[in-house]
Amino acid sequence: MEQDLTKGNLWKQILVFSFPLMISNVLQVLFNMADVAVVGRFAGSIALGAVGSTTTLVTLFTGLLIGMAGVSGTQTESGEQKADKEQKQQENEQTAETKVEIPPENEEEQKGWIGVILNGDETEAYTLAHIDGIRAAAENVSLPEQDIIWKERVGANDGCKSAVKDLIRQGCEIIIANSAIYEEAIKSEAEKNPEVDFVVINDSKTQSTVTEDGTELTNLYNVHMDTYEASYVAGVTAGMKVAKLKEKKKIPAKSFDEKKNVKLGYVAAEANDDAHADINAYYLGVKAVCKKVVLQVEYIDAWNNSDAEATAAGDLIRSGCVVLASNTDLDAVMQMAENAKESGKCVYAVGRNSDMRQMAGKAALTSVVSVWSVYYTELFDAKLNGRYMEQNWNGGYAQGAVTISTLGKSASSGTGDRVKKTEEKIKNGKKQIAYFSTCALDGILESEKGQEQ
Repeated sequence: MEQDLTKGNLWKQILVFSFPLMISNVLQVLFNMADVAVVGRFAGSIALGAVGSTTTLVTLFTGLLIGMAGVSGTQTESGEQKADKEQKQQENEQTAETKVEIPPENEEEQKGWIGVILNGDETEAYTLAHIDGIRAAAENVSLPEQDIIWKERVGANDGCKSAVKDLIRQGCEIIIANSAIYEEAIKSEAEKNPEVDFVVINDSKTQSTVTEDGTELTNLYNVHMDTYEASYVAGVTAGMKVAKLKEKKKIPAKSFDEKKNVKLGYVAAEANDDAHADINAYYLGVKAVCKKVVLQVEYIDAWNNSDAEATAAGDLIRSGCVVLASNTDLDAVMQMAENAKESGKCVYAVGRNSDMRQMAGKAALTSVVSVWSVYYTELFDAKLNGRYMEQNWNGGYAQGAVTISTLGKSASSGTGDRVKKTEEKIKNGKKQIAYFSTCALDGILESEKGQEQ
């Protein structure tokens, strides 16, 4: 069994690592005591002196062997981790390749009705949310699991087109692509294969099903989750925490700017429409509770780069940001916040795509979550029963398609009631959350990459 000692509670990991060494030393002491007791009682004082004089030498020799074993194990593990990291990096860089399952010789190839093209795998929060949503939807409409064919870590453009061809050959009549990186490839394949329905998840509310030459693609379906609505509610949660920290005077001096605004941080994948909408809505949610705040945004130009996420989060933490948030696919931002919290810093975080309380019990306030089963259930049911399905589908609180996860134990008292009231107003239309997609609002400080967009 492998255990990563670089994650989790530092003191607990040190204790777990040291415990076997401590037990070994205790046994060595007991061994020496037994020697002294037996030799001193039966062999006389000269023999007892000989035992005592060699104790230090035996201890030195034992410690030397334990130390050499530890260094050897560390070097071996470090080499394995480096090799694994280099291999993973090479796999991520091969974005033009597709992971295709080739059945063994003489084994019948899987046939399916639904093909799913994923930009990651179940180890990533965003991709796992889609996998869980599709499986839940299939169960809702009594669709057998074997009718679904999965393609993981598929590259954009040529990689996507290759996966589409393979899925069509395997009999798929509906092909789902879970990322906007596949938009152009999917639109091209939809035009070539009118008998197949194509679904692509987009990062803007204003996508089109019309090709450049004006052809209307009746078999192309664009899907957009209105996560900015949930981002506003998550902002309310963060604002409640900041207000309580200010009230109890627990915010350090470095976490205020020159105008006495509390610093908050946001790690964004790209400076696109959805990113601006999420960031602006989150900021407005915070200000609905706590007016004196400023939001620092770092763009990393990547959706699933844990190193880039961690670096950006570390920069924001060092600058004094009290609460971090993100719209990326991974959990590195939350992990950095938890590590900072474990070390005694005043840092909390809002997650993305999944409930992150288990991995960040001290730092997690909540997460912005898309309920993908809502759309996929509607899609599968419509196709199975021959009903009309909207081609440009947007889902928010009204459709039950977005929400925030269960509040973490670090959320301030009264947050649950405030969140419930805010969500009810959004659902019944009494509160409209604007889709500010073009630029950042006043009070949001973007990194240079964001300002260039």
